[in-house]
Amino acid sequence: MSYSAANEAKSILISQASFKSQNIELNHFAERYVRLVLAVGQHDDLYVDAYFGPRAWKEQAYWQPLATLRAQFDEGCKLLCILGAEKFNAELQARYDFIEKQWSSIGAYLDLLEGKPLSFDEEAARLYDSAVADFQLDELQAIHHELERLLPGVGSLQSRFTEFKNSYIVPKARAAAVFNAAVDKARELTKLQFTLPENESFEIEYVNDKVWTAYNWFKGDYHSLIQLNQDLPLTIDRYLELATHEGYPGHHVFNALQEQQLVKGKGWLEYAVYPLYSPISFLAEGSANYALRILMTADEIIDFESDVLMPLAGLDADMTLFHEVFACIKRLGYFENHVSKLLTNKQIDQQEAARLLVDDALYTHSRAQQRMRFFDCNRAYIINYSIGEDAVADWVESESDSKAVHWQRFEALLSRPRSASAMKVTR
Repeated sequence: MSYSAANEAKSILISQASFKSQNIELNHFAERYVRLVLAVGQHDDLYVDAYFGPRAWKEQAYWQPLATLRAQFDEGCKLLCILGAEKFNAELQARYDFIEKQWSSIGAYLDLLEGKPLSFDEEAARLYDSAVADFQLDELQAIHHELERLLPGVGSLQSRFTEFKNSYIVPKARAAAVFNAAVDKARELTKLQFTLPENESFEIEYVNDKVWTAYNWFKGDYHSLIQLNQDLPLTIDRYLELATHEGYPGHHVFNALQEQQLVKGKGWLEYAVYPLYSPISFLAEGSANYALRILMTADEIIDFESDVLMPLAGLDADMTLFHEVFACIKRLGYFENHVSKLLTNKQIDQQEAARLLVDDALYTHSRAQQRMRFFDCNRAYIINYSIGEDAVADWVESESDSKAVHWQRFEALLSRPRSASAMKVTR
């Protein structure tokens, strides 16, 4: 072996040893992170959304005073600073960055548990790593003008919209058949793009008295429980949206790919716990909201709803006009952020917030009340749907118009999550 070849081989061995050592250090901190998340979860049942790590760690989690958890958090911050001085390769640097963002958000959530007030913008930045632009009321007026054109007639815009929407509501007795067909279609199309774990599976449950419309509870071993809230009737479009958001290629696939590739594939246990109020939710909700956009074109959605879902629901109406109307309604998601911000910052009370949702977001009174409960529970979390979706779309579609490339980037995003700041696209 030549002198240069020997030196090259030696450098490779040193590099491999360094990688192994640094990875072990990150493994140790990942355990610290997971255990602290589980401990914080003893103070809030909603905080730990999913856990599929070592059973012993969950069994050993117990209630501790907030002061004790704060001390553990502060100690971890010092260790992170030491780790941050390491010269990681690209793979381990991305791992460190994820852990650092997630760890930092624990401090913000401890502030909330300790009763320290955070503004809406502070929550967005510290919990979800995202900025929030002010909503321009001119946009609200533009949306209303477009809806006035699409839904002419007498009476208030809210009453005309409600009457229009009622023609597309799926009877509760037919909800299961419609949702099952939507999930089956979403799964079929997703499997054409992704190689999913062979034993991935899900079950569907119909529930009541929830602040949300649907929820995915990921149980580990590639299995999800998808719940659909039956409190309020849903329009036909929501079934395909929820099938893709909660199932394929949304939350179920997001969690399954991380379990397969990161938790089981690499032993990176920081991905085995999902603290709801943390930066990963920006991507989780944003990618789930984007899921239908990448799965089907607008024409394909209309065809599937018209040919399959509408007959199952026993409905007969114009889906093209429906989607024109609801494209406008979707733009009101940013207005909902605005209302939740005003409410969180105590600039308005619940009565005024409900009025804004009815008069300007065109909700029924019952739907506005349900939404108010969601705002009260989740505050700045709502930004993850609208801002998150747009951030995912920008990142996935930034480098090419090719659908194949979009799918590659989308899969890469699901299987190696990025925070909001790491998804910023420079144009």
